[in-house]
Amino acid sequence: MLPFMKRIISLALLLTVFIPVFGQEDDPIEELMTRRYLSCTDILYNVSHLVPEYYKKGNKDTLQAILKFWEDRCDIFEALIRCKIVLSIDDGTFSENLYDDRIISALYQYRRSLSYVEYSNYQSYSLSGNLNKFTNNLSVGLLALRKDLSPVERFFLLWYSDDFNNALKMLDSDELNGTKLQEIYLKMKKEDEHTGHWHWDIMAGIWIPNGNLDVVGPHPFLGFRFGVRYPKLTVDLALGFKFITSPNTYQVSKAGTVWDTDHFFGGYAGIDAAYKLFSAGKNRFDMIGGIAWDGFDALSVDKDGSDDKITKSINSLNLNIGLGYKFNFKNNRYLGIDCKYNFVNYKNSGGTNLDGNAFTINLIFGGFSNLNKWRYY
Repeated sequence: MLPFMKRIISLALLLTVFIPVFGQEDDPIEELMTRRYLSCTDILYNVSHLVPEYYKKGNKDTLQAILKFWEDRCDIFEALIRCKIVLSIDDGTFSENLYDDRIISALYQYRRSLSYVEYSNYQSYSLSGNLNKFTNNLSVGLLALRKDLSPVERFFLLWYSDDFNNALKMLDSDELNGTKLQEIYLKMKKEDEHTGHWHWDIMAGIWIPNGNLDVVGPHPFLGFRFGVRYPKLTVDLALGFKFITSPNTYQVSKAGTVWDTDHFFGGYAGIDAAYKLFSAGKNRFDMIGGIAWDGFDALSVDKDGSDDKITKSINSLNLNIGLGYKFNFKNNRYLGIDCKYNFVNYKNSGGTNLDGNAFTINLIFGGFSNLNKWRYY
């Protein structure tokens, strides 16, 4: 045998002996790793596959055991109660004893998870995607096949088949009178009516004077508001500005001198309010009004030989009233338009008569923290 071949065979024999030894170094430690910890994330992921699987097999005992295991180890109320409700409707054992006051929050959480509003909801929804599809399909099928559903069973199947609008109509109707579900809902709704939540918006539009005041001309208007929103009433602190020089020259009197000027920069600071007249779906119509201190800088000229300026402001109390419209989005944001008539009384002694009032038309973009889990306001 050639020396080269002898070396190859010797190396192969050495590797045969030593490789298992190296590979076994971790084996004793690995054998110690016998304990397992199933996190709720692991359980949710497994349940999302096991529930549809054992439902398809018709193995109800194992299916109930899976749900019991899940309930004992994790506080994942929304998905768990959804499974228990839909499966109990399917096998004819549904009872309102299945849930407590948390059911309203659970229903809202399910609806919100579909829009992926929060990462945590999105993550949970993704992990339980198979389960969500199962409960949705089963709810749709039961609605189509079962003609003996009670009103409260029909509500849950509508909700879990994502027909939220028709389900919401049932909550405020006589169909669910006397049910535990409606009792919990009405209690929460009543509490919401006395709870205020933060509100904000930004405004962009135009200020249009009339009467003698129209000499200063229309001006762009920008502003913002921040306050508190109730189901029917919104109250905000408001701050706005109107700007760009006047298209016409007008006169003001300062220190015994009458000045020709086209200077204009105005402000608005006060309290605005909106009261809901009615709403339809995502549309809301309000009566709006406010009280504010309103005015504008009418003069700003340099003094001869000085860095100082000669200035004059013309101010007035502003009382206003009008109508507003809002189109609400699902994420508590809205677009709208406000139209108001502003009653002002600008006094310009010794200068141009500025008697008159003003219209304001503003496009609105705003939002509010969650107020009522069920309605668009």
